[in-house]
Amino acid sequence: MVSRAQAERLRKAQIGIRTLVERDLEAFWASLDLARPERVRDELLDFVPVLVQAYGESAAALAADWYDEMRAAARAPGRFTADMDVPDETEAVEATVRRASAALFTDTPADALVAIQSKAGKYALNGARQTVMHSTAHDPAASGWKRVTRSGACRFCRMLEGRGGVYKESTAHFASHGDCNCAAVPSWDRRAPEVDVRLYEASKRTSRMTPAQRERHNAQMRSYLEAYDD
Repeated sequence: MVSRAQAERLRKAQIGIRTLVERDLEAFWASLDLARPERVRDELLDFVPVLVQAYGESAAALAADWYDEMRAAARAPGRFTADMDVPDETEAVEATVRRASAALFTDTPADALVAIQSKAGKYALNGARQTVMHSTAHDPAASGWKRVTRSGACRFCRMLEGRGGVYKESTAHFASHGDCNCAAVPSWDRRAPEVDVRLYEASKRTSRMTPAQRERHNAQMRSYLEAYDD
């Protein structure tokens, strides 16, 4: 079983990755000529996906090493080495940049940087989260993965934590908001309870939904949150 302290090591490493993403974005932003918004938008479209991919690989590598260390510490049976899983977030990142770039044509162009930083960090951290989730799906000794939240986490993250339950379905998505610092950690406890089935629905990726589908999904989430607080 992964202890709280061990999980916190992974969470803090993820925070470090997010910090580096934000730092590099700020440095790149400082080099841009904001008097030419079209060119800035195009330069961001070239730069941000590459940045996210690079840090996504770094996040995946650190998560894979951490997974192997935790597996050895737990004395999980059999042999298994964590697999890096870096999702291709190019489409989502480009969509984020295009939406955020609307601010470049206003009196507050820096709003674009704020919006991009939040999402870029989230997409980069998917490399770490997906690596743990992918590895638990292929590790014969693993029973699933758990969501670990930070102190003071929002209601949505606390609900998805599932009161200590594990996610066992390989189709589960690690739902997160822009500044989410939750982590996915493995479980080798065969007696661990599975999370409420509704949390699989809550974890669905919304970026691929139509506006009508997203509204229905959000309505379900509000209902789940109300039930969670009861």
